[in-house]
Amino acid sequence: MLNREALAMMEFKSISRGLECVDGALKGFPVELILLKVICPGKLLAAIAGETAAVRGALEQARTTDVGLTYIDDFFLGNPPPGIFPALKGTAPVNRRGALGIIETFTASSALTAADTAAKAADVTLVTIHVARGLAGKGHVYLVGSTGAVEIALEAVEEGLEPGLLARRRIIAAPDDAVWSAIL
Repeated sequence: MLNREALAMMEFKSISRGLECVDGALKGFPVELILLKVICPGKLLAAIAGETAAVRGALEQARTTDVGLTYIDDFFLGNPPPGIFPALKGTAPVNRRGALGIIETFTASSALTAADTAAKAADVTLVTIHVARGLAGKGHVYLVGSTGAVEIALEAVEEGLEPGLLARRRIIAAPDDAVWSAIL
C-alpha cells in the first residue's frame, strides 16, 4: 500500500476510454486504485490515492490524454482522513452505538468533500461513502459518533460545501437495529 497523502477522483463519459486513461495513470505513476465504478448513465468513475505529486501527475496525464474526448471532471483532495478509504470501499468497522449522520449531495465529488469535512470537524467514524451508482450522479455518506459529534460534523458540512451541492443532512440519535442492518 502506498502513502495516501492525496486522493483524486476522475469521471469519464466513456467506459472504455476511461478505463484506458485510468490504466495509463496507474502504469505511469505510483498511485493506488481506490475505486473503479461504472455509473449511470454509462460513465466511469475512478478514484486514486498516493503521494501528492504522483496523484497530481496522474490527473494531469488523464486530462491531457483525453482532452475534449470523454473526460468530464476530476476532484483532488489533499491530506484525506484515513477513514475515507475504508468508507469508500465499504469496509469500515462500525460501532452501532451512538448517532447516525446521513449526508446527501448532488454530486459524487461533493460527497467526498462532505466526508472529508465531517471527519476533520468532529470525532466521527465514516461508515460508507456511496457515489453515483444508481443515484443519477448524487452521493451520500453515513457516519457515526456521539450525537454531539455528529451534529458538529453535519454543521461543518453544511457550512463547508459550496452552495447548491448539499441535498440534505439528517441525524438519527439512536437508530433501530433494523436500520443498522439495512444500511450496512
